[in-house]
Amino acid sequence: MSTPFTLIEGGLTGAVSLRAELRHPSSLREPEVEAWRSLMARVLEPSVYADPDFTLTVAQHLADGRTLALLLVWQDGLRVPTLRGVLPLQLPARQGLAGRARLWRLPLAGTAEAAIDAGHAAAVLRTALDHLRGSPLRLVDLHWPDLRPDSGLAVALGEAAGSTGRRLAVVDQEEMTAPDPAPLTLPAGRTSLERVRDPVRLRDAVEHFLVLDARRGPGSLLADPTTATAFRVVTRRFAHRGQACVDLVRRDGEVVAAAVHLATGRHDTIWRQAGLCLAQGPALASAPARIEALVTVEASGGARRQPERTSLRRLMRLRA
Repeated sequence: MSTPFTLIEGGLTGAVSLRAELRHPSSLREPEVEAWRSLMARVLEPSVYADPDFTLTVAQHLADGRTLALLLVWQDGLRVPTLRGVLPLQLPARQGLAGRARLWRLPLAGTAEAAIDAGHAAAVLRTALDHLRGSPLRLVDLHWPDLRPDSGLAVALGEAAGSTGRRLAVVDQEEMTAPDPAPLTLPAGRTSLERVRDPVRLRDAVEHFLVLDARRGPGSLLADPTTATAFRVVTRRFAHRGQACVDLVRRDGEVVAAAVHLATGRHDTIWRQAGLCLAQGPALASAPARIEALVTVEASGGARRQPERTSLRRLMRLRA
């Protein structure tokens, strides 16, 4: 089932037609994944964790029994449909009862991420909310955590809610505690740094990282084989695109610290670090406070549409 939405773009002669659909993550075909990758170059709030190679991998390996879905928003009227938005959602576990959809807080990322086209953000979110309203899932609201108050996504969500008369509640989000830094204890000897980019050699570098990380004990990646598998697959997929590298620090030939990077250039993100803290860097500024938003999917004054017969029932039977 898809929900249409039409807007008039200033300066253009025609209307932009948007439609939304809910899909199980495993149902996406390669052309749809490629459309998602193309969207990443136009997103309002860039995040490597909103990339399909990250989101689809953790959905495959780390769903832990959750009912997951991707809310896709497409633009028609072009030679081929253009993907304008992807919202990874966790749907209510109890089917048939009114419930809440949540933007999924991705494992191995720790935040909820969405890929929204910067040029159509408010329209994409209105289309998404309209689709949730008209679905047979009986959803009453959408919970969106991990928003920065001054972010473009927060502004667009407020605009989408206000333009349709939807209730929007915003509260401060409890800060997530960061792990304590590794102690500054260095073995004697000569230190060298190597950055590994080659996909073949990167596999060995990832294993070096995992061995260092395992020293954390029960909370390490290797302590959960499924998590370790997801970690390996993500790095392999990004490395295949030339979008991953591993920094290895050796002391007298022994690897004593490592860091895994995803993406390149200004979007380079240090995903994970392990081993010794080799230097006392400058004091880091505290991360900006986050908020969480709760927006109703029912627009004020509008009659709820009757649910359509759809293959979405199959989606609800699938347990990721």
